[in-house]
Amino acid sequence: MTNVKGLWAFIGALVLLLLAVTWAWYQASGKLQPAAIVGDKTISNDEYVTALKQKFGKQVLNDMINREVVFQEAKRSGITVDQKQLEQELSQIRDSYGSRTDSEFEAALLKQAGTTVEALKQEISYQILLQTLATKDMTIKDEEVLNVYNSRSDRYTRPMQMRLGQIVVASQKEAEQVLADLKNGADFQTIAKERSIDADTAVNGGDVGWVSIKDNRLPDEAKPIVEKLEKDKYSEAIKIEDQYVIYQLTERREASQRTFEEVKDELRREIAFAQVESLDVVLERLQKSVGVQISGQMPH
Repeated sequence: MTNVKGLWAFIGALVLLLLAVTWAWYQASGKLQPAAIVGDKTISNDEYVTALKQKFGKQVLNDMINREVVFQEAKRSGITVDQKQLEQELSQIRDSYGSRTDSEFEAALLKQAGTTVEALKQEISYQILLQTLATKDMTIKDEEVLNVYNSRSDRYTRPMQMRLGQIVVASQKEAEQVLADLKNGADFQTIAKERSIDADTAVNGGDVGWVSIKDNRLPDEAKPIVEKLEKDKYSEAIKIEDQYVIYQLTERREASQRTFEEVKDELRREIAFAQVESLDVVLERLQKSVGVQISGQMPH
């Protein structure tokens, strides 16, 4: 779960749940409007929902059942989600987006993954609880956990990170004018919104988000300069290809290392989880424990 790529895989499962939400919405509003009109052909909501159900229905229903049995069995067993781990997992995903503002992160999740922060938290919680339930009767020795931690120590290291703002202009003359305005007390974010030619960051007052000195989004020409910036200070104009960029350091996170004590429980769970039987078998056992009855089928 501490692997960001693994977390991205979890997001894909949310698409299935969104289909279920789509069905419910169209069932509620189906009489109000068609799903689509193509030329002189109308595709009704009933046709749309039927096609969705035929193609994805069994998979979506099974996914919803699995989530419900995991949450119910965890509650019955007195197992709860470690909020610190939940926030750590969420932080890793947020960092993979560049860690911009909360509103930008929410918008990026909605656009790229079709979900919200709250839905993502629910998905992470499900994965944590599933891991815990699947491994709760397994014993992994501290020595084994420590060996794995030592072999992956870089995985628990976060490099120094900087939150930067930037103003991008097309000429040295304009860059000099921007620097003069800043020295006279002009607001960096205001200038970025009004005069920066980088559309992606200008709209947010020049906010680049969180970057490390090794981040590919940070040009090589800028790295030795921004690394030395003090908080709330700005750089001289840096020529990058045919443009000039002025950076401001707004926040800094010093490099940090998660200790063995901090990660040993989740790492122990991860090691155990790699040794469990197939997830299908685990989930089938949980379904039998909770009791599931699908319409038209006997309980199991």
